Amino acid sequence: MTAVTQEARGLGATGSVEVNERAIVVEGLDEPPRYYLQHGFGYQCHDRAKPHHYRQHGRAAIGWEAEDGTPAA
Repeated sequence: MTAVTQEARGLGATGSVEVNERAIVVEGLDEPPRYYLQHGFGYQCHDRAKPHHYRQHGRAAIGWEAEDGTPAA
């Protein structure tokens, strides 16, 4: 068991704990324990149930949509 997994389990993580090139991915942790992991290990820490958009900042879509749903210039 890795140090990240041990720490996450100690904080109450359930399910698998994944460490990839971008982030630690956990289940069952609220923001404060995820921030603790993030700052302790120097990785982003994401909740598996709230995936981030690929190549975008977090879960927010980049850009604005016009009223008809098309991307605005």
